[in-house]
Parts: sequence; C-alpha cells; structure tokens
Amino acid sequence: MNLETTALDLDTIAGLRAAGFEGFVRVRDLRRDDALAVPKENGVYVMVRETPDPPCFLPRGTGAVWRGQDPNVKAEVLESAWVPGSIVLYVGRAAGTGVRGKLQQRVKRWLRFGQGRSVAHRGGRYVWQLADAYELPVAWKACADAAGEEAALLAAFEAAHRTLPFANLRQEAGNEEREEA
Repeated sequence: MNLETTALDLDTIAGLRAAGFEGFVRVRDLRRDDALAVPKENGVYVMVRETPDPPCFLPRGTGAVWRGQDPNVKAEVLESAWVPGSIVLYVGRAAGTGVRGKLQQRVKRWLRFGQGRSVAHRGGRYVWQLADAYELPVAWKACADAAGEEAALLAAFEAAHRTLPFANLRQEAGNEEREEA
C-alpha cells in the first residue's frame, strides 16, 4: 500500500494529483476517444464531481440491466448515499493479470455499462443516475498493488467522511454492502 491514509486529501483535485492521479478526462471525451488516454496497466481510478452544487438525480439512469438486475434505485437511496463536501464519487480498481484486468479495459467496460451496454461492470452504477454523469472527470493512477491502493483510498475516504464514496456500495476487503432500499 503506497498511500498515507492520514495525509491523503481526497476532497480536492490538487489533493488527488498529489496522490498520483492523472488524466481528469471527462466521460464524454473518454467515450469519444474509446478511453485511449487511460494506461494499459494495473491501477485505480476515480470519478469526481468538481462542483459543490447538489446533484440532480435521474429516475432512470443510463446504466445497463445486467444479468436481470436493474441498476436504477429510487431517488431517496441516491440522496442518502450522497456525500456532501466530497468530490470523489467512485473509486474503482483494475488489478487483473490479463489485458481485461488493466485500467484501460476496466474503464472502458465501466463506460460501456454507463452507455446501457450489458457488460460485466455493475460497480459505480449510481453515477449513471446523475444528470451530469457524462460531464464528470475520470482520473487514474497506475500502480502494481491496485487492490491495496483501492483499500487505502477507501479507508482514507471513510476516515474523512464516515462512509464510502457515493457510488461505492461495498468495500471489497470486508465485503460490506450499503443497503439499497
């Protein structure tokens, strides 16, 4: 684990950059360029929302129904998951050994899911119910220990906010899942 969770600033772009994140490319641009800017390495990625204004939640997002599971939840669920004061909406990881486990492919699958395509990536599905989802930046950090890095990021976020980021429904290590009423 490379991150110092006590000194990590996840509430500013400058803090994320200081933690080694790069890119900050809007979803619409990643889709257009087929995520070619994202490295073909293991690592972690985040979706951020730069404005402090409250979000507009859509009753039906753009995420795909996958294996018969509708990704959409009620507005009340989204409102209760929202973390005021945080810019980080979702933390994901690409920790696989093959090409499909690298950052570029993992981000591409996540974007495809958000386009309504049935792919194996339900993580972060709440972001696709945000009205401004396609305008939000995605940043990434290449690293060898993506699982450890993700765990450190989530621990730092929880230390600061006493909850997971908005679209992280569970923390992998403990496999604790947020309730989706």
